[in-house]
Amino acid sequence: MKDLKIDKVSFERDGYLVVKNVFTAEEIKQLREEAYKQYEIDKAKNLTFQLPNLPTKAKYSKGDLLSKELLRHALLDDRMLKIARTILGNDNLVYFGDSSYQIGTGLRGFHRDNIDRTDMTGPDWQGEYTLIRMGIYLQDHKNYSGGLKIKIGTHKNEDGKPIFVDSEIGDVGVWSLKTKHSGNAVRLKMFPNYSINTSGKENMIPDFMKKEEQQERISLFMTFALKSSHLDRYINEYTLKRADTIEHAKSSKFDASVMEIAKQKNVEVLKPIPEYGN
Repeated sequence: MKDLKIDKVSFERDGYLVVKNVFTAEEIKQLREEAYKQYEIDKAKNLTFQLPNLPTKAKYSKGDLLSKELLRHALLDDRMLKIARTILGNDNLVYFGDSSYQIGTGLRGFHRDNIDRTDMTGPDWQGEYTLIRMGIYLQDHKNYSGGLKIKIGTHKNEDGKPIFVDSEIGDVGVWSLKTKHSGNAVRLKMFPNYSINTSGKENMIPDFMKKEEQQERISLFMTFALKSSHLDRYINEYTLKRADTIEHAKSSKFDASVMEIAKQKNVEVLKPIPEYGN
């Protein structure tokens, strides 16, 4: 396996990490082609959708990455699993259907993805938190818009300094679900490192002022965890209490051979609902 520089100390300090050169440029090119083909497959299955009445061009699909025949290899890639195991500090990874891909520019705005997003005294902030999200961006966001912004240290603190995550082709981003972040970041042509921190203002920037992506934005997201009360609570209080996440799980269909591959890679797949995977 490729020798990756995975700085767990940096992740624990800042709440995020960019792992450089995980995939080759050719692999990313292939993933882009697979994402477009997968979207056409999903469209034929009536699984695709766009968010109505919102200033977004993003195209989404119901069903997790494990259910996507052309993209599941990215979720179960040994390099991705190595990053997750190193960051979480344990070989016994848990996956519970929380993953997706999207094509195009989506929503913006700083937020957290955990349960206790504003209550810093809630259970999420007690003990070691064991859920991380990983993102593969299939285009350059060091020099162009569309990438991730992070508020440093907000997995421990209420607020922090916003920065652009300078991911390049082949890199993988990792962040705690407690970390404040914003997707689809706008880089200005004149001031490419100046962060506009209000989503309303960011959405108002005209195209001629942006450093637009050279390629259409495509991204893959996945969540891994360790067994813990934090994971149980996330499933019970988030996954099982939203109509969209329940529908996402119901739309995730794959045969037993996929579960066997995950088992061989020592990834325990939890079913958030009985219909998941059937």
